[in-house]
Amino acid sequence: MKDIVMKYSALGRNDIDAIQPLWEKLNAEHLSKSTYFKNHYANFTFEKRMKGLYKKEHLIAYTAEDNGEKIGYCIATADENAGEIDSIYINEEYRGKGVGKELILLALKWLENLKCETIRVSIAEGNEAVFDFYKKLGFAERLTVMQKRE
Repeated sequence: MKDIVMKYSALGRNDIDAIQPLWEKLNAEHLSKSTYFKNHYANFTFEKRMKGLYKKEHLIAYTAEDNGEKIGYCIATADENAGEIDSIYINEEYRGKGVGKELILLALKWLENLKCETIRVSIAEGNEAVFDFYKKLGFAERLTVMQKRE
């Protein structure tokens, strides 16, 4: 494997389209893991996802690049005093190397600078394996939301 030369950058609203190929990989992963909501992911598009995020007062994306290639991203949003880690994806071969942690820490620092009193993350059904990752970063289950199956 080539030497990893990781670079982290922030993207504003006007540049977030650069992460679309990575977001599409995340959506495909959610589709493959979902038991009850496959139809949602099969019909979900980047445009639909971003339409909801663009409504937020504050929006940022952090990217990770290795030798100029985008290999991961994290999107965070905030409204008033509530922040959220909305989306994160790391190419599979880079997982477990601290890239996701670094992206989350950048997003958390941004949210804390906005004085967010509450910061949350929602985990897609089928992706429960990431719970431990978020617990290591200070998150804990607060409530469980259930939705009627498709």
